[in-house]
Amino acid sequence: MRQLGKTGLQVSPLGIGGGAGVQSKDILYAFDQGINYFFFSSDLHHCIYQHSVEALRTLCGQGSAARDKIVLATVSYVNHPDKILPIIVDQFAELRIDYIDVFHWGWITDDYDFAPLVKRARQLKGDSIITRGIRHLQLMDAQYQAQEINEELLKRGLVRFVGASFHSRAMARMWMRNLDVLMLRYNIAHMGVEQDVVPFLYRDKERDPGIVVFNVAHEGTRFFHMPPPGYTDRFIPSIPDCYRFALSQPWVDVVLTGLSSRKEVDLALEALEKGPLSEQECEMMRCYGALYPQLHIPPGLL
Repeated sequence: MRQLGKTGLQVSPLGIGGGAGVQSKDILYAFDQGINYFFFSSDLHHCIYQHSVEALRTLCGQGSAARDKIVLATVSYVNHPDKILPIIVDQFAELRIDYIDVFHWGWITDDYDFAPLVKRARQLKGDSIITRGIRHLQLMDAQYQAQEINEELLKRGLVRFVGASFHSRAMARMWMRNLDVLMLRYNIAHMGVEQDVVPFLYRDKERDPGIVVFNVAHEGTRFFHMPPPGYTDRFIPSIPDCYRFALSQPWVDVVLTGLSSRKEVDLALEALEKGPLSEQECEMMRCYGALYPQLHIPPGLL
């Protein structure tokens, strides 16, 4: 386990997002193997994330004996502060949960006025109009009828920590002191965060936000185990090699994976057991990643 920055949450180095269609039975298997960080989207690609809903209900739903062992991260890409109530209602109702460990605003670019989003999300951390409104809705639902309406429940926060998924390194750097968790795109062909974000961290887990990296095994739609045209050298990294590369960086807390099957869970865990890459291996990964031309990405995006 690793500490997710200043949140203090203990997280598995590998996390699983449902965007690759992983089935609930494989989520439960992954938890049994020690993975405890799970990521769920309530809007973008939601039809794919629904394959993991039953497992998340089992692990995180009301009354689950495993709930305190799980770190549940959710995201919404409906980035409007006034729409947070229906967003949270949907997530709580679908997953049948009492709280979210980390709520993220998604796909943050230079175009967003991010301050209102952060302010509104912070209201979910304690007693607020939004919190009380959702708690009352919960207590009117049949699954909550056994609970008493009391002040302690009404004041209990809906989320423990607030984060964001950034597609602008400038925005990530600007807001890193004001958030609990940062999600950053990082891979062997796209390492801009090493220059634009990492140097501005304290390098202290008690002060820095938790860092979750995504898109670790691919650049755009091309996975790194598919060599670029004309490549004839022997070294071709596997997808688990890419996970090990990211986890070899001391500032990375969690690699968010897009695992889709039990076999991929096992391959990822086998790689994790091998530990960090050597400096020479990291350099080989960087050299290989440099062969991939960057996709055309608009200015300001990661």
